[in-house]
Amino acid sequence: MVVKDRLKSFVRSAGYEIRRHHPNLAEFLRSRSVNLVLDVGANEGQFVHDLKSQGYAGRIVSFEPVVDVFKRLEKSCEADQKWECRNVALGDVNGVIQINVSKNTAMSSIVSQTEIGRNSIYESQVVRVDKVQIATLDSIFEEFVGERVFLKVDTQGFEQSVLRGGANSLHRLLGVQLELPLIHLYEDTWKFDEALRFMREAGFTLSQLRPVTYYSRDPASLLEVDCLFRRTHYADGLSYD
Repeated sequence: MVVKDRLKSFVRSAGYEIRRHHPNLAEFLRSRSVNLVLDVGANEGQFVHDLKSQGYAGRIVSFEPVVDVFKRLEKSCEADQKWECRNVALGDVNGVIQINVSKNTAMSSIVSQTEIGRNSIYESQVVRVDKVQIATLDSIFEEFVGERVFLKVDTQGFEQSVLRGGANSLHRLLGVQLELPLIHLYEDTWKFDEALRFMREAGFTLSQLRPVTYYSRDPASLLEVDCLFRRTHYADGLSYD
């Protein structure tokens, strides 16, 4: 026990921490005193249910553009005073845009699927194209000023457009979670290293990484990962307004 305590003390003195328990998203939010999560690409609320099961009890605003999916999401929201849902997409424009609705609605996207995307995910085939409302994060963020805000984006290849639409708001966020591809499921989307560079230039550093899906043609290889980004200088005790 003495040896272990000395080892932990030495590691901490070097700026590291040994942990057997892997911190989850709720712990990250708690460490930043986050009281508002923006859930972009909510689908039927799967992310929120998981986050609440981890113990998060703060406010959540979910964004889901596909009307019939939104109606199912709305039923989940209605009994929870801290959970609000809005029938709109977020991106880099304000107005109306088309979205490809997949049989598996979690795969619906404003951008087109690649061949791998069409063949790698169960029921990913597009069944119709809807017109939906779209807004930028910057256009709505004023109402959240004064809150300690975290942004989650899972928009099936449209993540970069969501972030571009929040160019003036990103510096106010305490963290961001993005679903990023290692193998492209959607056309004209950024590469993993491009996403890391974008976030680094926006003032964020990769903090946690979790598997989402594996590649059906090579089950030992990851297809997509959830990447949690922290404000780069948060640990240095800098202020965040």
